[in-house]
Amino acid sequence: MENKKQKVGIVTLPGNFNYGNRLQNYAVTQAYESRGFKAESLVLTDRPNALRDLKQLVRKLLRKPVSHPEDNMSEERLEAFQRFNKNMCIGVANFDEFNPKEYAFFSVGSDQVWNLGYIKYNEDWFFLDFAKKEQRIALAPSIGLDALDERQSRRLAKGVRNFPLLSVREERGAELIYEASGMRAEVICDPTLVLTPEEWDAVSSDSLTPKEPYIFTYLLGGVGSEASDVLKQLHSLNGYPVISLTDSDDGSELPAGPAEFISLIKNATFVVTDSFHAAVFSSIFETPLSIVHRDGVSMFSRLQTLAEKLGTENKIYNGGTLSLETASDYAGVAERIAGERERFNAYLSLALNQKSSNDSRHEVVNG
Repeated sequence: MENKKQKVGIVTLPGNFNYGNRLQNYAVTQAYESRGFKAESLVLTDRPNALRDLKQLVRKLLRKPVSHPEDNMSEERLEAFQRFNKNMCIGVANFDEFNPKEYAFFSVGSDQVWNLGYIKYNEDWFFLDFAKKEQRIALAPSIGLDALDERQSRRLAKGVRNFPLLSVREERGAELIYEASGMRAEVICDPTLVLTPEEWDAVSSDSLTPKEPYIFTYLLGGVGSEASDVLKQLHSLNGYPVISLTDSDDGSELPAGPAEFISLIKNATFVVTDSFHAAVFSSIFETPLSIVHRDGVSMFSRLQTLAEKLGTENKIYNGGTLSLETASDYAGVAERIAGERERFNAYLSLALNQKSSNDSRHEVVNG
């Protein structure tokens, strides 16, 4: 199994605009390369789809075109993302032409690769339908939703049925898989938690990190009511300037890529976020943290699972007075991360050695 000539194809969400996506992709790459494999992240070429193309045409005629997030980023930030991508091998895959026999395994995850909204037109790709059953590895994929309708449940059940083992990133995801298919999925941590602080330091950049104290915000749902409340309290406590990043840059934010993102979190005086990966890196570097809910969006299960695993539930803001002491308390968190790292590695080792579709840990409940 430990053979540099063996390749693993990594299937994840593409794009150069989401920090967590690029960082988890790097962590997955490292997980396989540390085991002697050559890891290649596969970007699927655009595939024609009549329904999708029709919807896009209608939106265009109604003057409601949907722009790609990269279109709203500054050239400098795009260049920073592209610099970080050089840490990985990234290849383009044509679904109908590439040869699965060239790969020992295909790994789907992490990120919201099983979010039925995101992958609507490419479910066969993200559920690895092109690969043999024994080639398929589900490595901490996220469904990213707290509930599924009946049709989504059927789609999920169909997608997961041919994996010899299953893992997901959040407890609610495991529940949804069981409810839809009767199959058990092990809940393992996001791969970004598997790398040590020193390993992340090695690929970080402090070129944009201020020397003076600052508050860092990464709010994918915008500055909602909870984030606004926390920031007002922080301003009254210390008055430090706020550095904000989003995934849609209009040139007014720092041109930070993933490497700069790591440093900005590590060196912040305080982090306010509704983002899973910003909470992860705050925990890795033990940066004072407040996790806030997004207004009107039910996507909190990932952050809830993370907090429960790491013992950081007290960093979830639910109104009231902000406690700097609580936000700064990371007692026992490093030990919990080490335990999650061990579980992740044990699951991956089992998946790489899994040749039988009848593994006793993969339970299907009938009736």
